[in-house]
Amino acid sequence: MILKRLQNTDTETLPSSTKISTEILVVDDEENVLHVLKRVLEETYVIYTATNGQDGLKVLKQNPNIALILSDQRMPNMSGTEFLNRSIDIKPDCVRIILTGYTDVKDLIESINAGRVFQYLTKPFEPDDLRIAVKRGVDYYIKSKELEIAHAELKSAYDNLKNAKEQLARTEKMSMLGQLMGSISHEIRNPINNIGNSVRLIRFDWDVVKDILLAIDNASQKYPEIKKIFASLVEKFNIRNSVNDFDAALQIIGHSCELVTEIIEDLRGFSRLDDAEFARMDLHGAIERALSLLRPKFKHQVEFVKEFSPISPVMGLPGPVSQVMINIVNNAAQAVFDKKGVVKIKTEETNGFAKVSITDNGIGIPPENMNRLFEAGFTTKNDEEGTGLGLTISYEIMQKHKGKIEVVSAVGKGSTFTLYFPIDQ
Repeated sequence: MILKRLQNTDTETLPSSTKISTEILVVDDEENVLHVLKRVLEETYVIYTATNGQDGLKVLKQNPNIALILSDQRMPNMSGTEFLNRSIDIKPDCVRIILTGYTDVKDLIESINAGRVFQYLTKPFEPDDLRIAVKRGVDYYIKSKELEIAHAELKSAYDNLKNAKEQLARTEKMSMLGQLMGSISHEIRNPINNIGNSVRLIRFDWDVVKDILLAIDNASQKYPEIKKIFASLVEKFNIRNSVNDFDAALQIIGHSCELVTEIIEDLRGFSRLDDAEFARMDLHGAIERALSLLRPKFKHQVEFVKEFSPISPVMGLPGPVSQVMINIVNNAAQAVFDKKGVVKIKTEETNGFAKVSITDNGIGIPPENMNRLFEAGFTTKNDEEGTGLGLTISYEIMQKHKGKIEVVSAVGKGSTFTLYFPIDQ
């Protein structure tokens, strides 16, 4: 006698919360028992049946949404314990209930240990006991899934909060850095302007002095005594060398003022990292600013090669775009610094994009690091070389410009970072 009591045990006696669309697999080699089990449970659950463990495994593979397995222990060819144990490889999170006789204690212990059995029922069983056991198993499965989802959502929320915090910190740092750069450029501009103006005034007066010396030299040609005196003075004070040295000094000071003025303009561009409005800009200018800042750093160690083609102006934020160029070119130069390598910057216009390719012949990027390049904080450099934020910031800036970055690399051969800026936006 399999059932002790079947009458008056329909699903209306159970709480309405049990009536959910949950899939269950029932495995038993006795057709009549299988029929009874299905009859008791099918009004509440979606039921799949199998008469042996092998067929049960097939059904489990074909229906990945099965939440609970109800299996008999004593079956030919494959016991319930073996079946449940093998089912773990297919659906590890599935809840498992085993039907067993009172005499199968050893098998029961084995099934609990090996098959991760949630609960066992002895034969003969009460229909209500079966319903309650299955309901508990299903509820456990549902709560576990809800917990997994909640954990995933919590982790996602935590990651978003962490990223937002890091982004806020980066934004604040960049804003402070921009203000500092703006302040420095302003402080340097005034004395440099004074030096430049003074050089121009000295050059004007020096030209007058040279004209006077030339006039005296010409006049002395008519008067031998004056010529002798003038020649002795020129020789005594080495005036010819002094004139040449003074000319050279003025030229060096003037050139240095021009160089510092260019650097100030670069710093002013760097200080506009928080530009709020897009404007038409020349990418070649942004690249040139990056190179003017980086050349002194990698002097005599890195050769920068430009292959510029005509490209249309793009809508962009001048400060942030300049920062992207600085970050990418700087990384490329660091990759070849030890081998005195080459960094090539190539521009072209293609398919509605202004394309900037920055290629180095450096150490390359290992495949396992490719997916982490734009991850905040990820870096293979030491603390003095990088913080792991440069590429992250560059990626975000490109996203803001509705552009993209592509990376191709081979270990030992070098890397190419390609930037795409949409022309019409």
